Amino acid sequence: MSKFYITTPIYYVNARPHLGSAYTTIAADILARWHRMKGEKVFFLTGTDEHGEKVAQAAQEQNITPHELCDRNSAKFKQVFDTLKISYDRFIRTTDRNHEDMVAHILKDLKKKKLIYAGAYEGLYCVGCERYYTVKELVDDKCPLHHQKPITLSENCYFFKLSVFKKPLLQLIRNNDWVIEPKERKNEVLGFLTSGELEDLAISREKVEWGIPIPWEKSQSVYVWIDALLNYLSGIGWDGKTKKWPEAWPPDVQLIGKDILRFHAIIWPAILLTLGAPLPKKLYAHGFLTSGGKKMGKSLGNIIDPEELAVTFGADALRWLLVSTFPFGSDGDISMSRFYDKYNADLSNGLGNLVRRVLTLATKNKDTFLPPSVSDVRFKQKINLVWQDYEKALDDFKFEAAVGHISNLITFCDRYIDHKKPWKLFKENKDSYQKVIYNLLESLRHLAWLINPFMPGKSNDIFKYLGIESAEKKKPLTQGQKWGQVDFIKVTQGEILFPKL
Repeated sequence: MSKFYITTPIYYVNARPHLGSAYTTIAADILARWHRMKGEKVFFLTGTDEHGEKVAQAAQEQNITPHELCDRNSAKFKQVFDTLKISYDRFIRTTDRNHEDMVAHILKDLKKKKLIYAGAYEGLYCVGCERYYTVKELVDDKCPLHHQKPITLSENCYFFKLSVFKKPLLQLIRNNDWVIEPKERKNEVLGFLTSGELEDLAISREKVEWGIPIPWEKSQSVYVWIDALLNYLSGIGWDGKTKKWPEAWPPDVQLIGKDILRFHAIIWPAILLTLGAPLPKKLYAHGFLTSGGKKMGKSLGNIIDPEELAVTFGADALRWLLVSTFPFGSDGDISMSRFYDKYNADLSNGLGNLVRRVLTLATKNKDTFLPPSVSDVRFKQKINLVWQDYEKALDDFKFEAAVGHISNLITFCDRYIDHKKPWKLFKENKDSYQKVIYNLLESLRHLAWLINPFMPGKSNDIFKYLGIESAEKKKPLTQGQKWGQVDFIKVTQGEILFPKL
């Protein structure tokens, strides 16, 4: 059995879940469900990043311990992910004991290899990002994400010899052995690596108590970004000691937002090279969801709550809207009026209306609809073409294109109804009526399969209304994709899938 391992970044526990974090996770879940649908063994990892200065400060302000704050906020992420129907296989927390033990072991290993040394660092530090910036990375002397001037910070720390990895990383990226997509993100990393010397990385803090202690000097704690990146290894059960890599490694894709590209495209592969670990097969950095033209974030006060939107649109519809309103690799500004319009056009007037029309026509006389002795060649060819285009779109992370192919089939069916006029055939030619309705019911069955990664709940509803829910769930995709082999015996009208807003 082939496997598919996908990760999202783990989300900073000090910030409540917002639409931006939901966006990455929903996209990853669609891919995970798609590969499960194909019969592959899937491992989908997500979780929360729980150490660092900001967590300790927030806990102090609320008069609770950092661990209590992490417990509460991590549970909130799980709750939101449950609402959004995220089917992760493991939810990791960087306060998990196995993760902390593994991080400590890896640091000892890097020190033994003489890749870690003691020193002092003075630089421009953004408290919001919990990272140092170089002058050339700032925009108008401010952090490009938080739009605040960084502070000048000086402290004793330990360094990782990141500089020695410049040439190996350039070679790997240029040879496409370290795959970074989309192309503009790859070019961004290449531009950064070729614009000057790659500096060694400060990997510890001396005044941050809420973190994993440096094993040989307990007064120092591990820099939160080193801690966070290593979750991808502890999350699959690797202990840092054995040289045998788990079955899930390397991941087929690591899905991230472009704001954390350099951590994942430069620091992360450098660490893996020191460990002798295979690099992930692909790093995909998508664009930002923006609100009012700015990236969503707690510090900017423009967070949109995904749970509130799930109440308005329904969780399934929200998943569909988020990944289909603009291309996945690009930035996209969230507009509620646009979401309302797209919901009504795509779902209420589109898929929902088609399902209602077909089921109403099919239940006129409690008929049973069996495959015709001769299949409709035009319908069969259309379905096959839709599946081909849809599969290619999902394999290329073009969610909006996959949705477009689904919408194209919906339009095809609506035009077929208008042309054939089955309400007339019901009175005038029962045999033709049976064939037309069979084609439409069979199309709904295929649509239920096609929307499953995007809207798993609505997919099950359509199967249920067709009277085939349990049978379809047991089928492999290759069987489900075949045309004209299903009997429709217990078709019901069901409830309206997408009430108009």
